[in-house]
Amino acid sequence: MSNEISLCMIVKNEEENLGRCLKSVKDMVDEIIVVDTGSIDKTVDIAKEYGAKVYYFKWCNNFSAARNESLKYASKDWILIMDADDEFCNGDKEKFINLINSDLKENAIGFFETLNYFGSSISSSNISVNLNPRLFKNNYGYAYEGEVHNQLVNKEHETEGITYPIRIYHYGYLDKNIVSKDKRKRNIQLLENQIKKDPYNKFSYFNLGNEYFSLDDKKTALENYYKAYENFESNAGYASRLIERIVISNYDLKYYDKALEFIDIGMKYYPQFTDLYYLKGIILEEQDKPTLAIKAFEKCIELGEAPPVFKSIYGVGGFRSFHEMSKIYMNLKDYDTAYKYCVETIRSKPDFLVPLYNIMHILKEKKIDLPEFKNIIESFFTDFPREYPIVADLFYMIGYYNTALEYIEKCEEEKMLSENLKIFKVKCLVYSSKIDECIEYTSDISENNLYYFQIMMYRVVCYITKDRYDLALVTANQFNDSNLSNYNKKVVQVYRQLINLFTNKATTILSEDENMKDFTPSIFEICEIFLMNKEFDKFEKSLNLLNLVSDKSVLLQLSKLYYKYGYIDMAKKEMIRSIKLFDVIDREGANILKGILN
Repeated sequence: MSNEISLCMIVKNEEENLGRCLKSVKDMVDEIIVVDTGSIDKTVDIAKEYGAKVYYFKWCNNFSAARNESLKYASKDWILIMDADDEFCNGDKEKFINLINSDLKENAIGFFETLNYFGSSISSSNISVNLNPRLFKNNYGYAYEGEVHNQLVNKEHETEGITYPIRIYHYGYLDKNIVSKDKRKRNIQLLENQIKKDPYNKFSYFNLGNEYFSLDDKKTALENYYKAYENFESNAGYASRLIERIVISNYDLKYYDKALEFIDIGMKYYPQFTDLYYLKGIILEEQDKPTLAIKAFEKCIELGEAPPVFKSIYGVGGFRSFHEMSKIYMNLKDYDTAYKYCVETIRSKPDFLVPLYNIMHILKEKKIDLPEFKNIIESFFTDFPREYPIVADLFYMIGYYNTALEYIEKCEEEKMLSENLKIFKVKCLVYSSKIDECIEYTSDISENNLYYFQIMMYRVVCYITKDRYDLALVTANQFNDSNLSNYNKKVVQVYRQLINLFTNKATTILSEDENMKDFTPSIFEICEIFLMNKEFDKFEKSLNLLNLVSDKSVLLQLSKLYYKYGYIDMAKKEMIRSIKLFDVIDREGANILKGILN
């Protein structure tokens, strides 16, 4: 049996997203209904290019009203719901076609998995998963309720929710989309108005908590989650997600005991909720209880991915748990087991390359000969020369700068040296003590290069290394402060003070603000370059830059720098000074000190 499908959407100013969405689904639907709520860009034109029937609806701060307007125009048997910032998973199109050609129950609501991408790009593994009602019978009494985070309801018929293994990608929570639409403030205002009208609506409190959660205001989020939790109903559609968000909020606020308490509550109601075991492992790991954390992650692997109704954190039944176990065994210095779990992680998710950095450290610790080392790492890749830059970065991260240069030069041979690879080459030249070569190479870098400023700052350090302070000054002074970003203004100030130190001129304080951290990274990069190049006199002189800032973390960072390059006694001395003078230490520093004292 073939069922015809109406795609129904509401849109506003979605010219960047709409084409991708409609392209992903146009061949699987019989009509496209687009209700525009006030676009002033090319959204409507794009919709019409894909043959959409476009209708207009005056925005009234009510998503359900707009969504219901779109349903009015649907003329086919079934309705598919998507947003402009969705994309139908190409690999699941056949599943969808088979579904709509089957004998669908008219009272069924089809729930599909929505994979929500967070952060700066879709290449990130920062993905959450939730179920959303996407497919339902037309003219069967369905409507949406709720001004924001609307819910599909049917007051005429008993309905049955059925979950299908069909995925839709959602990009609305990527950083650029949130900033451009100011989604959070808009949603908070709508939800607060909704709560004023119905102060006992637990779902509204849950959604309001989610908005504050996304704004990283975990305290306010938790206040609203606890209101939603009052007289807890475990069968509510959002109940399992509520427990999870209470756990995560408590964890982020370092209320670990409270987080574990709600994990136990959640496990009682939802024993197949793998995400809770994963969060338990993360918390136990944070509490330095590695054995218990490992057991939690092993339980995740045993359970596998949670059933779709619970699934939230992407990959907890596979690569994420393997990755956490690899990290624990790395900290325990059980490198063989750590290596095994790194490999398991990559097998579970081949495009997740983070474990390769641990593999690099393991092979370095085992003192594997360089030719074998390179062969092992290259075996994890299949697409050379495109992946040479990744391999270069891996060797760079463990201090094999000459080897990193080899892979960058392979990129040059393939004529694929991009602007970011040029600055990467500069850093490798500096860190591998090829100072003269770096000066020569940077002389040909165009001012139009995106990283020209950063490259010239490396050139300054090279000139100082060669005692050419006159050329260092000319290079630093070529930049007009008015044309620099605020951060780069601070960077060039650091380099000018550096030149003053080496030319015996008076220096000036860079910052007396203890919370000002912008100067510190540049100072420590300069110090590190001199230290690792064994320019000890210049290193000692560059340390005077630390006297020009008030950042209390400088002794902690200096201790870590000494430790990185094997100066253990100096690392110990500076770590103790950091604690005594400023009461500043972090977990990494504590582990370093513990290792030194043991």
